[in-house]
Amino acid sequence: MGAFALFVSTASFSQSVEDKAYVDVSAYARAKVVPDRAEIEITLKESDNKGRYSMDELEKRLAVALNEAGVDAEKQLSLYRQYVSTDKKRRIYQYKTFKLVVYNAEEAQIVMDALTAQELSNTRILRTWCEDYKQISDSLKVAAVKNAASDARVLAGSLNQSIGSALRISYYASRYSGGAVRNTVMLAAKAEASEDAATVALPKVEFDEIEIEESVNIRFELLPAEK
Repeated sequence: MGAFALFVSTASFSQSVEDKAYVDVSAYARAKVVPDRAEIEITLKESDNKGRYSMDELEKRLAVALNEAGVDAEKQLSLYRQYVSTDKKRRIYQYKTFKLVVYNAEEAQIVMDALTAQELSNTRILRTWCEDYKQISDSLKVAAVKNAASDARVLAGSLNQSIGSALRISYYASRYSGGAVRNTVMLAAKAEASEDAATVALPKVEFDEIEIEESVNIRFELLPAEK
């Protein structure tokens, strides 16, 4: 997890109707994390090969590809949907879509290469995420609250005062960005030719970092200056 960042956007001193002074402070905590999960969609279509391979044969090719990639199919693979359709000649074709969970960009690349080797190219990476997102989010909430309290003490201390209990806490929904996937399927990245014109350096699957931010606004009681 990356280092937390502190930002204080507003701070105001006021007196409530009950004659209780307070200070409002807004703060956030932020971290950048590398996704440890990705979902690959794999679609098998008999119509793609004009009936050259039956669905059973396509599934065998999928099993071979996943085995060669070192994937635990029983744990990581699930059937998402299946259906049949007919063409103009009333030939019936089967379709099956699977979803495969992988644990890093390197494994995603190995899987994609293995599927391509088995002529199963109807694949795409749908999304990436962090398995322990909730744990990271909760730790950032705590950090944001501590940051707000620390800054409130500094502000109150500048007046030779101190803060008391929190009178109100406003929490804002988590913000996150990043997590994009860069690869030859989802993004047409340009291949750079090497010194040998017969070979090219093809782009590899990469996962962008995910930036998670939690922010709060807290109203602390402002205690009188000590005499």
